[in-house]
Amino acid sequence: MTIDPFAPVANPAPTDTKKANRRCIVPVPQNAPKAPTTHPKLGAPSKTWTYLDGCGQLLGYVFRFDLPNGEKSFRPLCLFEEPGMLCWRWQSWTDQRPLYGLDRLAKNPNAPIVMTEGEKATDAAQALLPGHVCITSPGGSNGTTKVDFSPLKGRTVIIWPDADEAGQKYADAARTCLEEVGAKAVSVVALPSDVPNGWDAADALEAGWTTEQAADFVRQGEEIQTHKRKQANSSAGKTPRPKPKKRGSILDAAKGAEFWYSPQKQVFATVPVNGHSEHWPLESKNFKRWFSARIHEQFVHVPSGQSIADALRILEVRAFEEGRCLQPFIRTGWDGEACWLDLADDAWRAVRITRHGWEVMENPPVKFLRTETMEQFPDPIKAELIEELRPFVNASDDDYKLIVAWLVACLFGRARNYPVLALGGEQGSGKSTMARLLRSLTDPCHVSNLSTPKDERDLIVMAISSHVLSFDNVSKVENWFSDAICRLATGAGFITRKLHSDGDPFWFQGSRPVLLNGIPSLTERADLAERSLTVRLLKIDETSRQSEDEFWKAWELAKPGILGALLDAVSAALRHWETVELKEKPRMADFAHMMTAAEPGLGWETGEFMAAYTANRQATTEAVFESDPVAVAIQKFIQDEHPTNGWEGTATELLGHLNRIVSEDIRRSRFWPAKPNALGNAIDRAAPLLRHRGIHMTKRSTGAQRLIILSVA
Repeated sequence: MTIDPFAPVANPAPTDTKKANRRCIVPVPQNAPKAPTTHPKLGAPSKTWTYLDGCGQLLGYVFRFDLPNGEKSFRPLCLFEEPGMLCWRWQSWTDQRPLYGLDRLAKNPNAPIVMTEGEKATDAAQALLPGHVCITSPGGSNGTTKVDFSPLKGRTVIIWPDADEAGQKYADAARTCLEEVGAKAVSVVALPSDVPNGWDAADALEAGWTTEQAADFVRQGEEIQTHKRKQANSSAGKTPRPKPKKRGSILDAAKGAEFWYSPQKQVFATVPVNGHSEHWPLESKNFKRWFSARIHEQFVHVPSGQSIADALRILEVRAFEEGRCLQPFIRTGWDGEACWLDLADDAWRAVRITRHGWEVMENPPVKFLRTETMEQFPDPIKAELIEELRPFVNASDDDYKLIVAWLVACLFGRARNYPVLALGGEQGSGKSTMARLLRSLTDPCHVSNLSTPKDERDLIVMAISSHVLSFDNVSKVENWFSDAICRLATGAGFITRKLHSDGDPFWFQGSRPVLLNGIPSLTERADLAERSLTVRLLKIDETSRQSEDEFWKAWELAKPGILGALLDAVSAALRHWETVELKEKPRMADFAHMMTAAEPGLGWETGEFMAAYTANRQATTEAVFESDPVAVAIQKFIQDEHPTNGWEGTATELLGHLNRIVSEDIRRSRFWPAKPNALGNAIDRAAPLLRHRGIHMTKRSTGAQRLIILSVA
């Protein structure tokens, strides 16, 4: 319940002489006493609205007080002149009451006007409609006859009422008063059917309405006025324009879109925009904006949010029943004949790469998806050499070749697995800058370097929204993170439950290029090391260091040509794919095959890449071996005590032997297995490292025991 101080008081006391001589003073003069900030009975107000005239001079206030019982009380505060004094009284204006917002009205003489019920709703409407002047009258529907509406003479007014009976009463009363003072046009917007009782502009602002939504909402009032003017013109003998026909269903507005779904059962829409096609998830803001715009083009009224939500559910069903199952792509794709690279520009162009070369194409047939963080590629330039990249990379020649190989792999849309690029180096070697540079050549992004995810779910979200995952300043690789990166590099599935659902799956199937940079060694685990290119950047001395502006300006000039050279390499890989045969196939065999096929496109000699890759793998394996205390201890145990025939026994026995030969510090470290079952897991991880040292590990069960066999090659 709201207490209305503007309502007439029952059984008023007889008017005394003092009240008869009391006069409301507007505007408030400079010599007026200071207005009180608290009410003698109600205390401090929860909200204050200041009434100003067209010149910005003070007219008075309206305060809101929140009562202990949950009710609200509104009290006006005005200046009065009494015999011999000026004083503030908690009373309304005695003469015609002013409108709230007269100062804005005077500053914007040509702006359309929106009238709401109450000062709070008016402030909210003004925030949502910066191109309009939003006003209200004090006293609600019971006080409209006491309000001076004359400032609105000749103006266009749209009334936004509250969604209740009192709101409709206020709209009717205000419209009558506005027509009496000679307003140019008056209309009342039709409220959405799905809003709660009492809904107003303040609720719309709190619900997250955008300025576009609010403008569309009040535009129906402008259309009503336009329609009335057309009728008036017609009655005056002028020929009106034909009235637009109203379609039967808002679903007709989506006829220009193609609806399809992915293997993950997510529905998408391909929509025409400015001569090209765009692909958006059905539930995305971008599609809802497109759909709302098409509805607005075909309908005079603006449908409610619930109507749009119902229409989307129907479109989703149609997509599954009538649409095709297609594979969407992020940045790169493969259609069975050509690789594709999304330039992520406003025209939605893409580069088509075949065995014969590459070209930029409009309206590509593959379904590329976009995210808000994507940045645009520059248009690639042909006939450039990959050597243009060399001055920007502070690494050895072999490590430089591996960086180029990783870049080519990222752009190879046919790839099903990618090596992990691990950038190391001391402080001052430019690791973060190098990571940002490499990301700009493979998947430009407004957020180029990411922090380490807190769990696997966060990693899945990153993989769904980006082609390349670049993690910056990684000081430690947790076991779960290492395992997840391995699966992401070689292609695997991740599945979990959707948020806010009982059982709907949320899943990702595929692979992504990953870049890690940090000071410590990032490939201490053997499984991650086998999938990695470990590159150590060289320290940049003070005489060679460039300013940020100078470095990035030079990079932006060189980037289009370098991108073109990398696309030449991708084309060469497709051209020579069938003719390449590797003598030895490493763990990342497809990557090695692709780069061997791409060597001619880079101007490299045959075998240059494999020489650098093999040396890097050997160095990484050596480093990983030295950092694995279990592998080092087993090698020492075999070499010192069983150099010829090897050893056979249980995990408990082997742990006893290893505990005997390692130091106490190692036994107390978190990397050392404390129990036999932990030793069994550690040996499994160390097996590839031991194999390179000539020690082969196998396991055998006799029924009563599970044996570990260490044999010497």
